[in-house]
Amino acid sequence: MKIILNAATSIDGKIATINGDTKISSALDLKRVHGLRRESDVILVGISTVINDDPLLTIRYGMNKHDTKNPIRIIIDSKARIPLRSKIVKTANQIETRLVVTSKAPSKNLKKLEERGLKIMMLDQGTEDREVRGEDNGEKVDLKKLFDQLEKEGVSNVLVEGGGEINWSIIKNNLFDEIIITISPLIIGGKKAISLVGGEGYKTINESAKIKLSRIQKKSNGEIILHYKNIKK
Repeated sequence: MKIILNAATSIDGKIATINGDTKISSALDLKRVHGLRRESDVILVGISTVINDDPLLTIRYGMNKHDTKNPIRIIIDSKARIPLRSKIVKTANQIETRLVVTSKAPSKNLKKLEERGLKIMMLDQGTEDREVRGEDNGEKVDLKKLFDQLEKEGVSNVLVEGGGEINWSIIKNNLFDEIIITISPLIIGGKKAISLVGGEGYKTINESAKIKLSRIQKKSNGEIILHYKNIKK
């Protein structure tokens, strides 16, 4: 199973402003992202992305008569905080949507979400070497266990469009195959603005994730798309 982490950043590595504005990608780059979605079986994000951006996570560019359905949407949401008014919940009856939670998720929330068509995946906290932090106030969700389950189901391609915490969890636990980053000609700044990768971070350079640049694309609007492969997986 291939896991691709895709994101758009400013040249100083921010994926959102201090106020949570994430509209970094151009219309041209959004078409590229939707092309990636067409090739994916699953789109995965964290709950913070849903709460802050209220995305639909569907294919809206490049659909043709041969496209029959959107990828499965998976939300990492350990406490089942996803708003009932969100676009994802409102369309869960039309598009397969899974919520990955832990035992800390209130049963009343889960019942309401199941009634609206969401499928609940309750993954117990993993052992110390497997547990990872989702975008949910530090609550632990075992992404390794999730990906193993998806692979058993026959999923071939997972596209991660998560925020800094999800990205850190996946990179730290060496769960990715590729990283694709669009660098927009913007400077955002701000100590509290969200970076491409959050979490605790590595303590030394020697510990850091090692990746290899495999391709560079330059767009007429000044955007640069960098393709990296994981050399340690």
